[in-house]
Amino acid sequence: MKEKADLILRCDRIFTGNLEDGLIDGFVAVRGNRILAVDEWMSHSEFLDEKTHIYDLRGKTITPGYVDNHVFFIGYVWQHIGVDTSGATDESSLKDILTDYEKRLAPGEPLLGHGLDDDLELSGDLLERVFPGRAAVVFRESREACLMNQKSKERYGFEEDRCYAEACWRLFRELMADKAYAKEQYLAFQNMLAGRGITGIKEIGFDDYYGFTDVLKEMEDSGELKHRVYLVSQPVGGDVDIPYGERMREFFQGSCVKFMGYNIMVDGDMEAGEGDILDGYPEEEGLPPCTPPDYGKIRDSVEKADKRGFRCALHAEGDRAVRKAIDILEGCRKENGARDARHAVIDMELVDPADIRRMKENDITAINYVQIMSCYPKYEEYYGLRYFSEERQKDIWPYRSLKDAGVTLCWGTDLPLDVPDIPLSVCYAAERKFPNSMPEQGFNMKESITPAEVLEGWTKNGQKANFAEDILGTLEPGKLADIAVIDGDILGTEGRVRKELKVCLTVFDGKVVYDGRE
Repeated sequence: MKEKADLILRCDRIFTGNLEDGLIDGFVAVRGNRILAVDEWMSHSEFLDEKTHIYDLRGKTITPGYVDNHVFFIGYVWQHIGVDTSGATDESSLKDILTDYEKRLAPGEPLLGHGLDDDLELSGDLLERVFPGRAAVVFRESREACLMNQKSKERYGFEEDRCYAEACWRLFRELMADKAYAKEQYLAFQNMLAGRGITGIKEIGFDDYYGFTDVLKEMEDSGELKHRVYLVSQPVGGDVDIPYGERMREFFQGSCVKFMGYNIMVDGDMEAGEGDILDGYPEEEGLPPCTPPDYGKIRDSVEKADKRGFRCALHAEGDRAVRKAIDILEGCRKENGARDARHAVIDMELVDPADIRRMKENDITAINYVQIMSCYPKYEEYYGLRYFSEERQKDIWPYRSLKDAGVTLCWGTDLPLDVPDIPLSVCYAAERKFPNSMPEQGFNMKESITPAEVLEGWTKNGQKANFAEDILGTLEPGKLADIAVIDGDILGTEGRVRKELKVCLTVFDGKVVYDGRE
């Protein structure tokens, strides 16, 4: 007698995660946290009893749950820090918002705010004048700048015009120390991700995560998590902390949280002239001189982590930085011996074709920001058109070349840079048009991939990057039941119709954690 299902998901478009399967018209049966069957509808009655709940999802698309392979929960907290100042229209209204908020703060507690209009002109000394005795920081909406007073500069060590995430680590350490606050924020964070179909994340915590690992362990043990966490540490306040990594590897032995290794920055933002590129930047752009990364220091950190069996993910935007990152990972195989390390290079906006072959040869995973085009609203204003010749533009976002070379290609959003939107990501990778729907023929279309290949990057390949492809990433009997449902035909539509599709149902570990169906 066959086991009976707790859930049966009926659908005429089931994408299993295996490209060769095509689309199945049938059902997915789930019992407990496992998939019982994926088959044609005529055989569903074998798994049915009076307790089985049937979801009729015809007209929609069932897929495996999605993995966002580059996420900062701390960045999400950063977006929501303190009081919302987005309603301020001038200096007077901002002062009113902040002084009202201060009444709720304890003595010595910092005054923090977020969402301040990037274009709102304000006196630079506003916070110094109004809050001279209390550390005060209000971040602009883009978080590329902020308002600060002297006490906050002394307390946190960053400046108004250099407040990128890594510079704010002292502030984040202070926030994460309040575990009740951190958990409250994480509950909201995971609900947001569940509404996007995300059932796994490569979560990046700065340094030793400032104690937040205790909260993750508590949530895992209590069954409160709504996604799997592939945890990595990014050193910002010091060097790679190997003893911490070894403690965390032992600490997390459950099914939902695993400590994987380290995320290491290589170069900076290419648009700002901080990326390391082979040909240099055009002089007419007037960009400041680019300081090359300390590749020797990066190599030493990566080799040390690799020797202890950890995975490393190197963040490189420019083509020289990508090449150097590959050199470093190739050197690990020579120095420490080849193994199934699944090291990765992240972002890679510009990649020399010769280095794509080397990624495959060294079993290096590619984690790309598949929604990166959303950061550049108008094609005509995209910086790559100014910085690079038409020939060099052919090496931007080379998804097809990576795929055809056999490189494991998967996706991250760099949240809070962007929030995962799987239908939108399919548009960008398959149609390659900027948010203003230009250029009409698509940008660098020889590097486009199919919608199904985009989904493969979110599902099967996303789990493979985290050593989990044997139990997750595809809809197959015996695998864990992490499933997402999109409210339309994501593979058969395009343009605006596809962009407007949404996730309407998310199943994590066999349980419905989001139901947005009307």
